[in-house]
Amino acid sequence: MWMTKIKRALLPIGIIVLAIVVFVYMKSTKPEQPPVQVKEKVWMVQVIEAKPERLAPMLRLYGQVESNSMVSASAPISGVVDEVWVKEGQTVKAGDKLVAMNVQDLQIPLEQAKAEVADAEAQLRLEKLAYQANVERLAHEKKVLAFKRSDVTRTEQLLKKDLTSTTALEQSKEALARQEYTVVGAQLAVEEHKLKSMQNQARLDKAKAALEQAKLNLKRGTVVAPYDGRIASVKVSAGNHVNAGAVLVEYYSLDSMELRAKLPVSEFHEINRRLNSGEKVTALYHESSSAEPVVLRVDRMAGEATTSGVDLFFELPEQMKSSRPGDLLDVELQGSERDGVVAVPYSAIYGNDRVYLVEDGRLKVVKVKLLGDLTVNGALWALIEPNFPEGSKISITHLPNAVSGLKVAEVTE
Repeated sequence: MWMTKIKRALLPIGIIVLAIVVFVYMKSTKPEQPPVQVKEKVWMVQVIEAKPERLAPMLRLYGQVESNSMVSASAPISGVVDEVWVKEGQTVKAGDKLVAMNVQDLQIPLEQAKAEVADAEAQLRLEKLAYQANVERLAHEKKVLAFKRSDVTRTEQLLKKDLTSTTALEQSKEALARQEYTVVGAQLAVEEHKLKSMQNQARLDKAKAALEQAKLNLKRGTVVAPYDGRIASVKVSAGNHVNAGAVLVEYYSLDSMELRAKLPVSEFHEINRRLNSGEKVTALYHESSSAEPVVLRVDRMAGEATTSGVDLFFELPEQMKSSRPGDLLDVELQGSERDGVVAVPYSAIYGNDRVYLVEDGRLKVVKVKLLGDLTVNGALWALIEPNFPEGSKISITHLPNAVSGLKVAEVTE
């Protein structure tokens, strides 16, 4: 009985011991896993070999076509527009009529001015006649004055001889005093002639100037093209009443077209030096990808600069005379040729002054000087002044995580 109980008690213990033995055996005989090795990621990049050359940098400028002879013809006086012969955008020849105001509105001021001149001339002649009369009057009054003085002297002598009365002497002196006053008035009238003549002459000159202005207004009442040109805008229609100074029509010469483009401040001194030395500074304009580029010559530099740069003015050649004011164009300003520069795609540039070289399978950052742009097979490349030896491999794949030491591998297209 007790043996049975012992067997029952030993059976679970035996099972546990057996399980432990099996566990220990399996653990000691399990295969060992090799340690995981972390491999460094390799970035695939394209490279080009640095080949220093003699090249000219190109700077892309954006400008607007303007006319340096835009004319705004204004109404000379207030009046009614009688005729309009042109339309906006129309090409005209020298001598063509453009706009005319009503002749009566221009003729009336002219007649008034003529009347003012005639009146001023009459006043001047009248003053001359008055002057001659005053001169003769002054001479006569002086003779009378001399007679009055003689009369006083004679009366005084008679009074001493008791041949006349004191009353007679006083009357004689009173008459002398009145005559002296009369002579002063006559003298003043003669001397006033010079001032009155100057006034009348000034009035006449003013009237003549008004007459010439009226004649000029009559001539300006009909706007005529002074040269071959194009109508920029027409501001009025026939029948409109306009005030003096109101713009009637705007036009410009076909030979006055030019391109105004902003030159960055960083390039000012170089371009200014080239212009002052007499060097011919040019830019290229590409009308289409297939056509030959058009050469534009820099005519001058603006007299004033701003914080963003200074304006350059380019002459438009004959083939671009069809351009209109307001057209927006981009041109490639040609720089001076430089030795030992390298052209790279813009994908190789980081910031404005860094590229990455590939050395021993890793990137190495190098600072460079960005000189400008260059067109290579129709694509825009950067022209840099290298700070590395010839033959260096430059990465042209732009990596957002590019840093010195990054592992890379070269690929070809």
